[in-house]
Amino acid sequence: MKILHIAECFSGGVYDFIRDFTNETPDCSHTILYGKRENIKENFKEEFNKNINFIYWKNAKREISFKNDFLALREVINLLKKENYDVIHLHSSKAGFLGRMAGRICGQQNKIIYTTHGISFLRKDISDLKLKLYILFEKVGKFCGGKVIACSKSEAKFIKLKGIDCEYINNGVKITGNFIKPLKNNDTVKIITVGRITTQKNPELFNKIAENFIRNKKIKFIWVGDGEKREVLSSLNIEITGWLNQNEVKEKLKETDIYLSTSSWEGLSLAVLQAMEYKLPLVLSDCVGNIDLVKENYNGYIFKNSNEAVKEIERLLQDKGLIEEFGENSEKLLKKEFDISKMIGKYIKLYRKTNY
Repeated sequence: MKILHIAECFSGGVYDFIRDFTNETPDCSHTILYGKRENIKENFKEEFNKNINFIYWKNAKREISFKNDFLALREVINLLKKENYDVIHLHSSKAGFLGRMAGRICGQQNKIIYTTHGISFLRKDISDLKLKLYILFEKVGKFCGGKVIACSKSEAKFIKLKGIDCEYINNGVKITGNFIKPLKNNDTVKIITVGRITTQKNPELFNKIAENFIRNKKIKFIWVGDGEKREVLSSLNIEITGWLNQNEVKEKLKETDIYLSTSSWEGLSLAVLQAMEYKLPLVLSDCVGNIDLVKENYNGYIFKNSNEAVKEIERLLQDKGLIEEFGENSEKLLKKEFDISKMIGKYIKLYRKTNY
């Protein structure tokens, strides 16, 4: 199959999804039309199989701009007229809108699959007017054709509440094997999160939670990543690592004890899935995407505010056996529901149903 992936946002979870998906499906011919943001990796092509083709989407921008959006749309139309793809796979909201418009204009709407990756109107950092505009764009996009795929059951439910029909395929990660947690040589407890330091990830809440443990020198908080809200993480017991490569992230996860997410919204976090592979119990904020990853009192806890988060962390700290038990259960849940091979199998089945 000849597949075109279109992504304005070629970073974060969207980037990880496309990289893992394309690398794990070498029998397909993949072309990636990608946009650039300030946090795009410099040498990203080195993380992909050599047979993957890249095309720079020059005019694609995150925010709404009629001039840039028109030019970006024209780029997609020209590409669809030039090349005959079997499947057009759109990733995230901007590509989802422009890609579906281009597909309709070119008469290729039946080839389109649109994966939302945390749909635009999940955002909590925009005005009511912009929120309504995003919902309108998604409804117009749906009218243009294609199949909408959410990344989790809770995201699909949220989208349907806005009157947009969709299905869901859980995100998945590649499980490398049976991870054996190394024996600790000290009694320091490390609590970690991974991601860009942005409004979406709610660093203010992460900092507030960490401040509650400032007097306990045996508890350390770690934020793997960087971003425009770095200065918010001011509590002295927080280490900010900056951006790390995949192997370095894995090493950090191996040596930590608890995964904490303070996100305000998600599609389905690949970072949390990776933490589950390394047998970490989860303490996650109550938001779309996160709630799919925790079975309460099985592999972690869901919290609504900082007080609840502190209480759940303290519960784990008081029973180290619970940390181990929940961590083992995280891995079991991952293998059962979030293995990348299961995710890919469902997408390939969907690809084969498209009109090519």
